[in-house]
Amino acid sequence: MSSLLVIACLSASPSLFGQWKPTISEDDRLKGSYRFERNGWIYVHLAGSPEQLGYQHGKLLAKETEDLLRVTKLFLEHETRRKWDFYRKASQDILWPKIEPEYQRELDGIVKGLSDSGVKADRWDIVALNALEELPYYYVPWLDKQQGRIPSTHAPGNCSAIVATGSYTKDHRIVMGHNNWTNYAIGSRWNIIFDIQPKSGYRILMDGLPGVIASDDDFGHQFSGHHDHGNYDYRVQRI
Repeated sequence: MSSLLVIACLSASPSLFGQWKPTISEDDRLKGSYRFERNGWIYVHLAGSPEQLGYQHGKLLAKETEDLLRVTKLFLEHETRRKWDFYRKASQDILWPKIEPEYQRELDGIVKGLSDSGVKADRWDIVALNALEELPYYYVPWLDKQQGRIPSTHAPGNCSAIVATGSYTKDHRIVMGHNNWTNYAIGSRWNIIFDIQPKSGYRILMDGLPGVIASDDDFGHQFSGHHDHGNYDYRVQRI
C-alpha cells in the first residue's frame, strides 16, 4: 500500500491548472462520454486518453464528487482524529511522486473537470480521496505506532465474495457475487458504475466512488475476459 503527506494548501488556482497539459483538443474532452441513472445507480461511460477519462469523470460526476469530499473530510476527522490537511500533505509528499504518469494525468483531468463544473477541489484533495482506504486504515495506524500512540484505526477487512463455475452453476458459466461491508457515510455514495474505454488497453466495467479512479470496492470485469474482485489496483488489467 502506498502512503502520503501534503503541506501546500493549494486551491483550484491558475497556478495549479498551469500543470494541465491536455494532449487532445479542448473540444474533444467529452467526446464519447455520457451518463444516465437507473435504480439508484449512476452509470457513466468514459472514453479516450488519461486526460479525457479524468476530465469526463470530473464533469459527469462533479456534484457527487463534491458531496463525497464533503462527507469524507468530516468522517475521517472523526475516525482518525486527523484533519483533512494531514491527508492532503500525505498525498503530496508521499503518494504523488510514486503515482504513474498515466494516472497523474487522469487525476489532474478530474480536477480540471471539477473546476469547469464550479467545484473547488485541487490535486491534493483528489489524490487524498483516491487514498480513502490506504491512508486512514493502513498508513495512519502505522504512523500512530511510530509515534507511540494507540492506533485509532485498523485495516477494515470489509469484503467477502463468492465465485462458482462448472458443475456448480446451472449453465456451467461463471457466477460471481461480492459484498462490501462498509460504513454508511461512504457506502451510500458507492453507487457509480464506470464503463471505461481507454485509448490503449481493454474496456473495463466496474463499480466505484465518484472522483476515484480505482474501484476500491474491487469488483469489475475487463473485456479481455478477466473478472476481478478483491484487487485494489484494477488498472493493471488495462495492459
